[in-house]
Amino acid sequence: MGTARREETDGRKRRWQQHNADRRQAVIEAALTVLARDLEPGAELSVQQIADEASVHRTVLYRYFEDRTDLDVAIQQEICNRAGELLLAAVTLEGTPREIVHRIIAAYVGWGAEHVAWMRFAERDIAGATSKPLDVAIGQIAEQIELVIGGFLAILDAEVGDDDRNALTPYVFLLVGGVIAAVRSWSSREELLPPAPAFTRLLADVTWLQIEGLAASRRIEVPDLPVEQLLNFKEA
Repeated sequence: MGTARREETDGRKRRWQQHNADRRQAVIEAALTVLARDLEPGAELSVQQIADEASVHRTVLYRYFEDRTDLDVAIQQEICNRAGELLLAAVTLEGTPREIVHRIIAAYVGWGAEHVAWMRFAERDIAGATSKPLDVAIGQIAEQIELVIGGFLAILDAEVGDDDRNALTPYVFLLVGGVIAAVRSWSSREELLPPAPAFTRLLADVTWLQIEGLAASRRIEVPDLPVEQLLNFKEA
């Protein structure tokens, strides 16, 4: 009897936790809707706007969040999760090295152009927050890109000195940070000029020339071949 009662209590607890998680997510979705639909990038997002969109009283809203800081960080986390899923899907060893660079940058440019208000909100410093989801997301993307670069160097059997190997992480952060800053500047314009495809090509070309130039300075030749084909050559 005691076991059955505990299981019933645990079941109610799980259902209540799931209910709270669902309501919390609904509030976050409402905030994203308000940001995308009603606010200029950088404008203040009020709790009342979120509550109205979520069809809850603002006092009820705070049942699902500790305070405004918790709410804002949760919104930032959701934005970064969505952007991160898109970008991580693009960071793969498929296509030529130059195509890989173009694919990653195209994904971010497209996302940034479509979600300017979200991007600006994710960049904000939230008072009282102990972490910034955007910094974590950038770190995850940079780590994945570093793995791709490391895998490609292994395929080429490239000789890399200790200093260059130890500097790879900050170098990747330099590339990622440069792309993010460029997209931020471009997406801040009233009219997105040049158009997204042209801007993507330019940014991808500039980024690729940095990579290719650094490789050439280390006497590493980067073949203009799909990575899968290079891998097959190596296995053969």
